[in-house]
Amino acid sequence: MIRRDLRDKIRSLGRIFREFIYGATVYDLYRETKKIARDYRESIYLLLLGEMLGIPLLSNYYSLRILPYLIKDLEEFKKEMLKDKDLTDLLGEIEGG
Repeated sequence: MIRRDLRDKIRSLGRIFREFIYGATVYDLYRETKKIARDYRESIYLLLLGEMLGIPLLSNYYSLRILPYLIKDLEEFKKEMLKDKDLTDLLGEIEGG
């Protein structure tokens, strides 16, 4: 019983140590990569949304080829872009200071 408790504590300490090392070394890179991916995805959605509004920004052939893969996420993107945003919501994304 005592060995099991000790083993569980050692495992939890190992997990905590791994998470600390991950946060200290790789987490900023992970956040930056996710932000870049989101920016690229939003750019593609804006191009497709412009096509839906009748503004020919991308060739019809390419936008029609991309549309089936992104149609599920396009509704969520529209809701996200139409949502009210406050200055305090953006404070977490400011780099530096």
